[in-house]
Amino acid sequence: TIAIHEQPYLTEWAEYNLHVLNIAKLYIYDNADNLELSNWTVDSASMSIGREGESGQNGTNNTNNRESSRISITHYPGKKQQGPAYKDCARRALSEGYEYAFFTDVDEFLVLYQHNSIMELAVDYLGKGDEDVHVDVEVDKDGKIRGASSDPPPTPFQTERNETRIVGSLGMNFRTLGNNCDIDYKDLPVSKRFQYRVESSYPMNVFIKSLVKLKWLDLDVDFTDPHFYKLRKDDNGKQAVKIDTNRQVRGGSLQPMRLYDVAAVHHFLHKSLSEYRKKRDRGGGTTGPSMLLIENAKKGLDNHGKPLPGGNIYDDEVWKRLVEKVPSYKKYDA
Repeated sequence: TIAIHEQPYLTEWAEYNLHVLNIAKLYIYDNADNLELSNWTVDSASMSIGREGESGQNGTNNTNNRESSRISITHYPGKKQQGPAYKDCARRALSEGYEYAFFTDVDEFLVLYQHNSIMELAVDYLGKGDEDVHVDVEVDKDGKIRGASSDPPPTPFQTERNETRIVGSLGMNFRTLGNNCDIDYKDLPVSKRFQYRVESSYPMNVFIKSLVKLKWLDLDVDFTDPHFYKLRKDDNGKQAVKIDTNRQVRGGSLQPMRLYDVAAVHHFLHKSLSEYRKKRDRGGGTTGPSMLLIENAKKGLDNHGKPLPGGNIYDDEVWKRLVEKVPSYKKYDA
């Protein structure tokens, strides 16, 4: 992840990923001008994050970096650095022998409904090592794959042949949490504060986050979208594909089907009104600040010009998993 001014939320997010999803290593890119995470640690992981890192921004040596066996912190200042940071992360993870990567933000928590860990999910959908997962696809006369484009085709898809393709990525839909109509920040875990989600039809839920098999990631292109990534071709010149949890080929950053039977990315997008306004003032890691979103936030409106949703469906799935795996959080239920 890449983060700026996220210290109030980072420990909860890290502990969830380390202990609930059992992620092997977190790569955290500190986007602040001055390294904000110089003294930050995760007590539950019993780790000291103190030695100097070896690869800084753009591959240079940077003595502000901090590293442990399961957490890496890299100082990565500048505007619109999300794409470059994710690409640097992919290269580093590959060089350190990791096989998969899940690119996510600090306000996003992956919930698994049928798997016990993210590794189990990855092996199921993407395969392990040289044992790749393949899917059958329909191809038209121009070599385009049915479902591989997020844009509606100008004419009905005409299948010319069937092929098999390697699966290089798994897309999982957002499940947006409401803001409880809260106005100000409270010093409590996010997944304790916000336990009512919005309807699945909420527009932001069409977006996805991607779990990728790193060897199929195309590292020769810029990462321009934080939701999905270009995949490379196999030795036969056939493009690897992204699928959804129904094992159907999907393209782009949107999956309108909104699938939640296997996994969902619980998105604490809004939090309280004051926190949401700060988020919009800060701007996105890929696009930077948007005056439209800033003005909407001032009025208490979301991305689509609608009142910030409070949430109406009880959902404590993130909190339940966190308390189970990190019992110190039980004190907040007392």
